[in-house]
Amino acid sequence: MTDSRIAATAGPLQRPGRRWWSGSGSSSDRLFSALGALSFVALWWVGSVTSDFVPPIGEVLDAVPTFLTEEDIYGDISDSLTRVVGSLAVAVLIGFWAAYLMARRGFWGLVVARYVDLAIGLPSTIAALLALFIFKRSEIGVFVVVTIACFPFVAITLRQGFLSLDRRLSEMSGVYRFGGISQIRNVSLPHLVPYTLASIRNEYAHAWRVVVIAELFAVNSGIGWRFTQAYDRFLLVDVALWLLVFITILLGTEYGILRPLERWVLRWRGGEL
Repeated sequence: MTDSRIAATAGPLQRPGRRWWSGSGSSSDRLFSALGALSFVALWWVGSVTSDFVPPIGEVLDAVPTFLTEEDIYGDISDSLTRVVGSLAVAVLIGFWAAYLMARRGFWGLVVARYVDLAIGLPSTIAALLALFIFKRSEIGVFVVVTIACFPFVAITLRQGFLSLDRRLSEMSGVYRFGGISQIRNVSLPHLVPYTLASIRNEYAHAWRVVVIAELFAVNSGIGWRFTQAYDRFLLVDVALWLLVFITILLGTEYGILRPLERWVLRWRGGEL
């Protein structure tokens, strides 16, 4: 059978179809982000119309200028942000060593793995109450709660990074007589950076949720404390304002700092992240 007959029998070649949302990555991301924001506003409007416990959007927006001029709110925002960043840094450090030990297996790896499993199954509310009983109403309790809640998930992610490390690269570095520091710098760290950044991005949002819960029980400052104060006094507009502050900080940091930082650090890989 000739080539022309084969082509006639097979029919015209077809390229894989492209869905309408897979054109430009950046444009589709903006579209879905806009749709997500609009759906949030729509749900808020429906809730304000059908319930007395959801303040109207216009009433909340009118209160924003006065809210932003209050100097006291920035101290509480700073306190919560400090707790999140500090606790997450400690969680990443502990999670790194836990992942290293679990990847190496052995006795200590098995022991650490059991602690990681226990920490994953521990509810954040229970951890916050335990910290309150142990550390009373102190700043240390908040850091302990967030660290306990976040480090096991960091350890699980980084463990996959250690296990997927290509042994051939380690053998090649041995052939070229890389020293210990040189091997870590040129082989191990570049491989683990994507896993580390992914764990930080994932646990950043988790850390914020746990901090807010811990502030309800352990301290008299921060966004969580402000939120419960407004709720106890039935100041629904203030509750909505603090909820907007929480969402703004969380999404602003995610899309304004963490994602651009990840793209810049991993720019050598090419493509969109």
